[in-house]
Amino acid sequence: MYRTIAQLDAAIDTLVDTRPDLCIRVPLNNSIEGRPINALRLRAGGGENRRGILIVGGMHARELMNPDAIIELAFDLAQAYTSETGLSYGGAEWSVLDVRIMMETLDIWMLPCANPDGRHHVMKTGGDWNWRMNRRDNPGTTCEGVDPNRNCDFMWRVIGPTTVCNPCSNTQGFVGRLPFSEPESQNIHLLCDAHRIDVFVDVHSFSEFVLFPWGHAPTQTTQPLPNFTSLLMGFCRPLDPPGHQEFMPPTDQLKYQTVATRVADAIRAVRGRNYVLKTIYQVYNGTTTGTTSDYVYSRHIANPALRKTFAFAFETGPNTGDVRSSFQPADPEPIKLDTKAGLVALIQQSVCAIEFIGETLQAGTVQPLRDARDELLVPTEKGRGWIELVTSVQSELLGMVLTDKALTRRAMSLLLRVQKLSVARGKATVSAGDIKDGIEFLESLKSRATRPEVREAISIINRHLKKAAGQTVEAILKKLAKSNPPTL
Repeated sequence: MYRTIAQLDAAIDTLVDTRPDLCIRVPLNNSIEGRPINALRLRAGGGENRRGILIVGGMHARELMNPDAIIELAFDLAQAYTSETGLSYGGAEWSVLDVRIMMETLDIWMLPCANPDGRHHVMKTGGDWNWRMNRRDNPGTTCEGVDPNRNCDFMWRVIGPTTVCNPCSNTQGFVGRLPFSEPESQNIHLLCDAHRIDVFVDVHSFSEFVLFPWGHAPTQTTQPLPNFTSLLMGFCRPLDPPGHQEFMPPTDQLKYQTVATRVADAIRAVRGRNYVLKTIYQVYNGTTTGTTSDYVYSRHIANPALRKTFAFAFETGPNTGDVRSSFQPADPEPIKLDTKAGLVALIQQSVCAIEFIGETLQAGTVQPLRDARDELLVPTEKGRGWIELVTSVQSELLGMVLTDKALTRRAMSLLLRVQKLSVARGKATVSAGDIKDGIEFLESLKSRATRPEVREAISIINRHLKKAAGQTVEAILKKLAKSNPPTL
């Protein structure tokens, strides 16, 4: 029913051997017991500096179904792209175009089983079905194991309900002797350092949650300092000060809420399961430190030279009232469908059409556009509605652009002009020629669109463009932020 480590490794081999055009194996640090740990990268098409998403499973040994779901998703994506059939899990569906956009604009990284030693210990004859940690021998004790999801270099050794410094604790939440002392957590660090990762998810079980930072403290959006970088860590003490609340920019909190909602919507479409959106702290009702999700999101704050990565965690499957059947259900197939749908939704939300054109195809930057959006549209509900309007149709529009070289060239040219206008946000004005070029380009897309919602969205955008001549980008976006976006 559940794949052994050997079977998971064989599945990776099969993908790499049969679809080398789409899949490559990425060797990582071996486990404590010498088992190879491999990641997969899925991608089609070309382009450098593509946005990346990293999907991790099996960090906790007893959570058997998630590595299976992740490796199956890899097969599903490869097959759907090759056969041009799209994807469906129950009532959740993605078109051929959706799959193509995900595969051709993203690098999809998968680490199906991060903790192979622990999984082997759970599944072997005479093993411990409830084992959570890796198989580290802790010197000076008779106790084995470190929790790799408490071993990351984020508020390490700040203890709480599920985070302990005692290797013999029955919580199985031992933090280890040093940050990143374990190969399982080292591999997350390695992948984030070596590759562009814009979105991250660590898939766990159980209780049907879509989670996001923070886990060490409640989240607040008004007071940037003090933040975690100035708090004490490493002393096996609770959070100090105990009332600390960790800052998150309002734009990031909105991003988490929006993306998590879309993930939950996709899961619900499969068979009606309702996954709840929470911060990690809310779920565990207290300090949870050293986790992969908090570490990955915190990297750009601890070191501003690093890329910001939005990091999530899933808790898949319901609480059945019995711990073993919650972690290892007799029939995991329906839960795996939920999980795969949630992951595909997160992959799709990782696509950014403007970034792909501006950064991957043009090797430039779209930061001025991003800044203008975040400062002028994101703060208002109406502005966020306009962002949602564009996001809802971007996959189909990007698909049309990428299938026509002339459209691709026009999109790149227009984007360069918009970038220049955005740099001089409150000074340079949009010319009549700019408006004419933009409307003609959008009308050419409208003539190719298959969905009526896409055609209507283009018509709406063009109506506003016609009024924009002689205005600055700042003035245009400020008006949109006060205007009611239409409902498609």
